[in-house]
Amino acid sequence: MPNLDIVKFYTESVDLTSTADTDIYVVPSSFSAVIKHFFVSNNGSNNEDYTLKFFHADDSVTHTLLDTHNITNGKSIETIFDDGKPFFMHQGDKLIVAAGTANKLVVTVCAEEYFDSNR
Repeated sequence: MPNLDIVKFYTESVDLTSTADTDIYVVPSSFSAVIKHFFVSNNGSNNEDYTLKFFHADDSVTHTLLDTHNITNGKSIETIFDDGKPFFMHQGDKLIVAAGTANKLVVTVCAEEYFDSNR
């Protein structure tokens, strides 16, 4: 069970400079995490698509959550997870994104990381 008294706050933005799978967030060793905000910014002027995957470290399986998902407006932001619909992760789990077109999308993740001595 995570220790709710030992928390770190994490925010990172990643420019998707290629169309390859890109690790956006990996839960650190001995921690569990709550994704409080995860959004994709479309900085291009056209519709852009991306694929979102979740790697579950406990069984080493990658799940596709959104496959070639389209952001229909250029210069817009799409929220995937937020405080009202968080995503829970454990040590070694990953969020992975692949852009349909390089240099158009930026992904931002905001997480709360809790020390988890059982991990």
